[in-house]
Amino acid sequence: KWIDTANKDNLVLALDNLKNTVPEKGTSLRNAFSVIKTLSPRPDNIFLVTDGLPTIDRERDNNKPVTGRERLSLFNKAREEIPGGIPINTLLLPMEGDLLAAAAFWQLAIDTQGSFIAPPRDWP
Repeated sequence: KWIDTANKDNLVLALDNLKNTVPEKGTSLRNAFSVIKTLSPRPDNIFLVTDGLPTIDRERDNNKPVTGRERLSLFNKAREEIPGGIPINTLLLPMEGDLLAAAAFWQLAIDTQGSFIAPPRDWP
């Protein structure tokens, strides 16, 4: 749900909750993108901070590692959830071994008229 950013307490609470959320058991970009459809009013931009392609679809079925091609397939399924007309702006943090991520997120930025930033590995 949207929060009123004019209310400082709401903003601080939201940021504190985010700081205390530790990613685990894989990442689902499809779940994140499907939330966009439920927001009213619709966002005029999405800012995505990630370290690579998703590792699960909606839920993790098992602990089996996924290949780069499987991650790209999960990414393409997630793209289907994005409503049209919303720019997706991605900050792709460096991660070793996810060779297809930069090209996939760069193409997403082009297709949605968003932006793509990938800082170098030695970025502060």
